Amino acid sequence: MTARSIAPDFYRLIEKRVERAANNAENRNDDGTVNWNFVDADVFMETNPTANCVDLFYQLFEEAADHYLVAQA
Repeated sequence: MTARSIAPDFYRLIEKRVERAANNAENRNDDGTVNWNFVDADVFMETNPTANCVDLFYQLFEEAADHYLVAQA
């Protein structure tokens, strides 16, 4: 079972935030690659997960980041 299947609404929210942050020029390295530390920070601040949801947030973030990378390939 994936984290996405446990919290589909939270996943969709994170997925949208990941896409927006990853496409933000401020979150790109000089070579044009995504600076995932900046994306992580932006998405975390926007979603502001409660202490008991941080682990779930990062599971969903990883799934959303993987999905973004596959879509960009």
